[in-house]
Order: sequence, then C-alpha cells, then structure tokens
Amino acid sequence: MGDDTAIVSATLEQVSLRVGDPTPHVFRRLFQEMPEAQALFVRDPEGLVRGQMFQVTMESLLDYLGDRSYGATLIQIERVNHQGLGVETGMFDRFYWTVMAAFRDILGPDWTPEMDEAWTRVLSDLTARAD
Repeated sequence: MGDDTAIVSATLEQVSLRVGDPTPHVFRRLFQEMPEAQALFVRDPEGLVRGQMFQVTMESLLDYLGDRSYGATLIQIERVNHQGLGVETGMFDRFYWTVMAAFRDILGPDWTPEMDEAWTRVLSDLTARAD
C-alpha cells in the first residue's frame, strides 16, 4: 500500500495546486453522473454540506492510507446514516469513484496509468472493507 499511498497523496497535491478546492468539480461530476443526487442537496445552497461531505471523504481516505484508526468504521457508519436520507449503498460507494473521476478530469493528460491503478486498488479495497 506504500506506493499507493504516495501516488494518492501526490494526486491530491496536484489537484489542489491545479484548482485549489476541488469540491465544486467533484459535485458537478456527481450531479452529471447521478442527477437524482442533486435533490439531496436542495437545502445546501451555499455548499456547506457538500464541503463537509468532501472533507470527511478525504479524511477517511487519508486515514485508510495511514494508520487506519477510523476510516473504514466511519464509512460503515455513514453508509447507515445516508440510508436514512434515501441514499442507497451503491450510490454512497459511487461517490468515492466520482471523486477519482473528477480528479482525473482536473488533471487531464497529467493523470497517469499509475494513478489510475493506485486509485482503483485503494477505492476497491476501501469500499469492499466498508461492507
């Protein structure tokens, strides 16, 4: 996982340098992929909930890449919490993949096959462990 950690971390840095806060890009991509998800944010006109959701997603990912003290458990808890909001497990898990796709869009030709492989491995493992 060491190489994957370095690659994912480098990706996060590159995305941040390219666009600053990627939250708007991620949610634009989410709403393109799943228009039905936009209705879930009708009470978030300022994007505060989206910002927090993205932050928690990144924190759980970074924890998972690090000492794994809470990330996988947090995902399990949030899956249950989101079911109460009408978010099915598949939609919840898909958000991680949407983040990856948005980052790939942001980096364009700078997105490498190594990045794609590392992100795919990490997200596959992370979402499988949250079952």
